[in-house]
Amino acid sequence: MKILLQEFKNNYLDLLLQFLWRQWSALGVAGYAESEDPWVIDPEALLLFSATIARYDQRLFDEVLDWLDKNERFLNVQRLRKIQKKEGFNSAEVLSAIAAAMMKNKSGIKWKGLAGDVKIREGEKKYNLFYLKSGAHLPTVGEEDPIFMGYGFIRNPVKNRGMSQVFPVKQKTSLLLQLRSFIGLSSRSETLLFLLINEKGTIQEIADQTYYAWRSIQDVLYEMGHSGILSFPAAKKGRVYYIKNGPWLNLFLKNKDEKIQWICWPPLFRALEMIWMKLNEPGLMESSPLEQAAEFRELMNIDLSPRFSKAGLGAFFEDPSGYWGEEYLDLWLGNIMRILKKLLGTANER
Repeated sequence: MKILLQEFKNNYLDLLLQFLWRQWSALGVAGYAESEDPWVIDPEALLLFSATIARYDQRLFDEVLDWLDKNERFLNVQRLRKIQKKEGFNSAEVLSAIAAAMMKNKSGIKWKGLAGDVKIREGEKKYNLFYLKSGAHLPTVGEEDPIFMGYGFIRNPVKNRGMSQVFPVKQKTSLLLQLRSFIGLSSRSETLLFLLINEKGTIQEIADQTYYAWRSIQDVLYEMGHSGILSFPAAKKGRVYYIKNGPWLNLFLKNKDEKIQWICWPPLFRALEMIWMKLNEPGLMESSPLEQAAEFRELMNIDLSPRFSKAGLGAFFEDPSGYWGEEYLDLWLGNIMRILKKLLGTANER
């Protein structure tokens, strides 16, 4: 069982990196095949997750920086900080270093607050930013990047290749960025996106799924209600808002009839990150299968299950009742691999 868990850990990292390459390339990063995924990418959640996992692939990490250099005006930094605060991603320090690197751009002032969220004190130990897949730090040779060094990370100077493109249009995956470019960086874009995909929703549902304040969503829906495009009952309690049928997606997609899957990405990415952090805990690989099963059962019950459910992927988990010890561990590992295959478009493979 120890070998199985180690093999799972190796495969898990490889699949996460494949998925990140796939998602970033769909938004314009150079160097990977295009994808035809059935969902809309959440760039803030993707960046938070990448700031942790892309440290195991320096090329990917630097291509993300290159993409940000071209597209950062379409990133909502306030929402980025809100997601980070609510979900507690493990990438706060790296994210602040990235924000500091972005401050050289024309709209760099918007990154100032995020860049100041984390700062190391004089004399604190510094660490190599990148890892080998074995978990060892990737050595740095030669000159060091002064911005990342200010946040405690040793790496070679960032040199953007300029190969990334502005996000593609007429694609499902970039629909949120298209909406932002058209109507602005605000809760209005996410609210409209939610309604276009789900056709209806309450204020609370939209706020929970988009990571905006309830009041902000209420104000947006109130204003949209005057357009004649939204419909809603007169009663305020439990009010459900509906978007009327119309060719709205024709503006943004090549094929408006394609089904778009709604996924709430922040809790999904945080759950996947928590699994990776657990897999790297000292002593886990050397513990008994029974102890490993207990660790993952507790993690699942307390932290992962509610996040997978909020993301909309709870159905991918088989009922664990009746599975104990090593049997539970096998079941759980299989469930996680099923989700990863779903994300990579290979859900039917075995």
